Amino acid sequence: MLIQSNMTLLSIVGEYPQTESVFREYDDVVGDCLLCKNLFDTVEFVSKEYPIDEEDLLCKLNEAVEKDVPQDF
Repeated sequence: MLIQSNMTLLSIVGEYPQTESVFREYDDVVGDCLLCKNLFDTVEFVSKEYPIDEEDLLCKLNEAVEKDVPQDF
């Protein structure tokens, strides 16, 4: 697993820009822009602060990253 719960949203989006769309999916749950309000918070923090399942979020983030990793043939 590339992305861990102790990573900040900023470090995740900075290293893996393709994860931004995953975070945007949670804007309606939060009722605001998750990245705008919690950019310096960890995945663990936002999952406790809002009704977000931490494991589900981590799974979606890691899937987004793995989709963009070139496959060796």
